[in-house]
Amino acid sequence: MCESAIDQACRLRPTQDHQNTWRTHRSNRDVDPLVGPVRSQRERPEALHGLPCGPVLRESTLPTELVWTVEEKCDLVDSILSDLPIPLILVAEISGESGTSYELIDGMQRLNAIFSFIENEFDIDGQFFDLQALADTKSQLDDGKFVQRKPVLPRDQSRKIANYLLPMSIFKASDPDQVDKVFRRINSGGRRLSGQELRQVGSTAKIAQLVRVIASEIRGDSSSSDIVPLRTMPKLSINNRHLAYGVDVDHIFWVQQAILRRIDVRGSLDEQLILDILVDCLIDPLVSSGTYTRDAVYGSTDANDSAPVMLERRLSERIDIYGESNIRDDFSLVYEELRAVLDVAGDKFVKHVVSRSSGGRYPRYFQAVFLAFWELIVRGGMRVAARSEAALKLRDIGTARGPLNIPGGGGDWTAEDKRKNIDVVKGAIRDAFESDPGSRRDAAQFGLASHLERILQNSVTEQSLFELKQGLLNLGATREFDEGSWEKILRSITAIANAGPDNTGYLVIGVADSEKDVQRIRQLDGIEPVKSRSSRFDVVGIGREAAVRGESLKSYFDWVSDKLAGSDLAPELRRRVASGVTLIDYHDRAVILIEITPSSEPSFYKNVMYERSGSGVHVVEQTDYMRLFQRFARPRA
Repeated sequence: MCESAIDQACRLRPTQDHQNTWRTHRSNRDVDPLVGPVRSQRERPEALHGLPCGPVLRESTLPTELVWTVEEKCDLVDSILSDLPIPLILVAEISGESGTSYELIDGMQRLNAIFSFIENEFDIDGQFFDLQALADTKSQLDDGKFVQRKPVLPRDQSRKIANYLLPMSIFKASDPDQVDKVFRRINSGGRRLSGQELRQVGSTAKIAQLVRVIASEIRGDSSSSDIVPLRTMPKLSINNRHLAYGVDVDHIFWVQQAILRRIDVRGSLDEQLILDILVDCLIDPLVSSGTYTRDAVYGSTDANDSAPVMLERRLSERIDIYGESNIRDDFSLVYEELRAVLDVAGDKFVKHVVSRSSGGRYPRYFQAVFLAFWELIVRGGMRVAARSEAALKLRDIGTARGPLNIPGGGGDWTAEDKRKNIDVVKGAIRDAFESDPGSRRDAAQFGLASHLERILQNSVTEQSLFELKQGLLNLGATREFDEGSWEKILRSITAIANAGPDNTGYLVIGVADSEKDVQRIRQLDGIEPVKSRSSRFDVVGIGREAAVRGESLKSYFDWVSDKLAGSDLAPELRRRVASGVTLIDYHDRAVILIEITPSSEPSFYKNVMYERSGSGVHVVEQTDYMRLFQRFARPRA
């Protein structure tokens, strides 16, 4: 992957220990800074090619949406060309044992707008940035990594953008809490935030983390780590019309199913809906859904009012007892089952349930249906026996002729009215369910399918911890076991394990990572890949290879497990990997997932030490062994 213009134009100035990093709070909107009483220690202008910028970002409690439209980005570039001032970039400088890092607190979208224009992602007045106007972009152009789009903006205007002095304020932060305080203060002023965004900014409530994680997984902008490369930030972002980066807003579940509008997702109403659902899942009997309840569970109400304080405490205790990971797993289980029923229905949720077209908002209808599924599956220990029947029972249930009677408009949704509507849905669909004699977290059910979704999404940004393989047989005419590919897999496992004691990686077998392989698999095996929810990945499965070998899926899985157990991986790593092999049914495509947990020290493969750099595997020279051993010697997080 080639360097982005962000990294080209904004490199961190090197220091003696080379430990400086650049981070930013991941935010769902950019707000002009109103810093109030917080004063920066240094204020200075920086040209784009001199801005202190490095490889990583720090995630905040807000989602990862670059929500500026093309028009807003064009306005910013036009301001630069017109010599108009733009708001300052606010940076926190934090020094610690590992060196100095810079956290970008405010200005991410402004930087993204500038650099995406430099990378020719959009034009201004029909003209694109001249890639030859900047040494680094010219180098990338000469290497064939960039393509100059036309017509080209005049050279002098392109250089004017590259030499524009960005106003930047840097203050030395004593600790991360001070950075969070400044971040919350900035994001509480300026451009008006939605109620849910104001709740989520810097919140330490337990429910806030659950909402953020579940929401990002459904949107498709999740990350397995709080530290992500700056150049990959757009990949974690929700795009809007005319932009090619990140998650297409029209492919996000809420918009795709016409439950919410694009502008609603931009305003974090998807998170508000998830919050309402989680409160109903965890608190029994039901409480009303509305501003008062939402503020209460986030601890945002008057501390002297005992009722919301008790509600927050009650929810917090429930999360502790249930377990955050169990809540996420059960939420994913119900979500995936409901999506599977909607897939069978063949219509958008709103069309199928409410018999209305897109353009409105129908969150309460979804909330009622989701809670009905939750109570039957999670609380009732049931499972869907026939998805087609469940889909039929849901058809037109929310129309004027149907039994659902959900109030429109604003205001609170009372607990009594919610209970009545949830029970209506349960009564309608119950015949499509049956008792589940097994564990609802059984690997054969849907929890692991959602787990695979998260892994695939995270592989977009944390390439060094993930490896995708279409299979173990070559795609030639003979379809023989690919010894060379197997050797690469073992080296990759070793390299991923050497990422450090706090990193868990994954190798997925059954997902094609190139269109060429997809076309060849269609030709050889006659199967169509299943697109992942984000539409970024083609799941081809390993059942086709089992058929080529003339054996059952279980025999194929056992063969792979045995090969891992008998491989030349380092003994401790081999034991860990062999015990972490799972077979996942992903929408009728069987996929092998190999979890890679590190050993207590760096691992060797055939007396060679390997490590990952991006998606590549590199040999660690003997003179560099100490660096990896020191990585494992650090205290675990």
